[in-house]
Amino acid sequence: MMDIALVSVTAISLTMAFAMGVVAWRVIREERRRSDARVAALLTELDHTRDGTGGGAATRPRSRGSAPPASRVPAVPNPPSVPRSPELLTVAPEPSVSRRPLLATVAAVGVVLVVATIAMRSGREASPPVASGPATPVELLSLAHARQGEYLAISGALRNPTDGVDRGRLSVMATVFDRDGTLIGTGQTPLPVRALAPGSETPFTISMPDADRISRYRISFAQDQTSVPHIDRRRTPDAGETAATAGRVQP
Repeated sequence: MMDIALVSVTAISLTMAFAMGVVAWRVIREERRRSDARVAALLTELDHTRDGTGGGAATRPRSRGSAPPASRVPAVPNPPSVPRSPELLTVAPEPSVSRRPLLATVAAVGVVLVVATIAMRSGREASPPVASGPATPVELLSLAHARQGEYLAISGALRNPTDGVDRGRLSVMATVFDRDGTLIGTGQTPLPVRALAPGSETPFTISMPDADRISRYRISFAQDQTSVPHIDRRRTPDAGETAATAGRVQP
């Protein structure tokens, strides 16, 4: 479960980083369009300013009804439009505006990655150890078998001792042999309970085909795919731990 949580956090972080990158790209694109529009507008205004200044100088003498003297023609102030062009072209610098969304996106991605890394490390450190290995073995209370047509039904009862741990996803496994000791087949069936609490019991049944060929069988238990040791309580309470309990089918 912890691995799934870590993978989910990583996937969410990468998705957020990708989304932020797309948003930043769109912001930069819109900012460039606006900047280009402002520059075009300023250039248009500059052209109009130049045309308007020249036109005014040309039409001013005509309104007076007389031709302008030759000495007054050079005194007309035409150059004011020239020094204005650098100021108009340098009003909005593009690099400073377009870099802000990019820097913000980089910072946001860095924060997301740092948070994801911290979450992964804290999840690994805080995850409780999984109960396995030297845990208290379960107890086999009874075991029997019966032929049911072409199948051999092996049944019994299993108990989790009071000093044990919660056992979830338990299953019973059977291995069957013929009279010569040749392996016929194996089978695995989940127990009828989702979890076996300490001090509780549960019956089990597993059916194996080719009942006519089965002469001997072995029973064992597993939690997921990990073998669970058990104690055979049918004979004596002092019996040791075993990985499998054998049974013999009477001919």
